[in-house]
Amino acid sequence: MLSDFGEKPNPEKGIWQFQEAKAKLSEVLNRVDENNSQVIIRNKKHYVILNEEAYNDYFGTHRSVLDVFLRCPHPDIELDLTRSKETLRDIEL
Repeated sequence: MLSDFGEKPNPEKGIWQFQEAKAKLSEVLNRVDENNSQVIIRNKKHYVILNEEAYNDYFGTHRSVLDVFLRCPHPDIELDLTRSKETLRDIEL
């Protein structure tokens, strides 16, 4: 669904204009239960609505930041997660 951000609002694809989502909140929430997520557009910003299952699946209840990065939905992006071995610099305050 995140790749759909460039598309225009279309409730059939899970992308809602804010006013329509507001008027049909029950339907939006029903579709979240069916599809795990929906997108609402307000003032050219996109908001993703997830159900609890999808949220916990993605973020987990005690997942570390490293786990979130490792579950990145874009496998073509390589992250360098090694820690720098440089020592701290002395600075005057």
